[in-house]
Amino acid sequence: MEKTLYVIDTNGLISFFSRVFDDTPKFDGAPPISRRARNIIQEAVSPSEGRVLLSVPSIVFIEIYEKWLRSEEFFRKFFYEVFTPLKQSPNVEIRAIDHEVLENLLKIDGCLAKHDLHDKIVVASAMTLECSIITVDHKIIEFVGTGKCLIPNVLN
Repeated sequence: MEKTLYVIDTNGLISFFSRVFDDTPKFDGAPPISRRARNIIQEAVSPSEGRVLLSVPSIVFIEIYEKWLRSEEFFRKFFYEVFTPLKQSPNVEIRAIDHEVLENLLKIDGCLAKHDLHDKIVVASAMTLECSIITVDHKIIEFVGTGKCLIPNVLN
């Protein structure tokens, strides 16, 4: 069975797990992802092996920790309701920032040149893996649309 790999950014992950973030101070909701993107993430998070593989760049967790983890209560909720299901799924990898990602980071220019570093590392991860990216970030969508990178598609 051939598997399809996707990289997900922070907004995509938060949108999928939005119920976990709902009671967090300063959380005004995540931009909604499409039903197709939601179904792909759901299949990847499944505890049984499937057709979809999901790569979550480690920088996604760093961004979430930096912006949202303000209390011990939320940290536990996030750990058990988001991190643990991702970590336990045979279809999900948490990808480290490696030398290939850093090399691709240097190739990111144009509309993403001055964009948030977290997002650029996610894009560089998708470039490294040469796979589609799940995001609702308009700048990332615009960058992928230029065709100057090895990311074949955006699911939003």
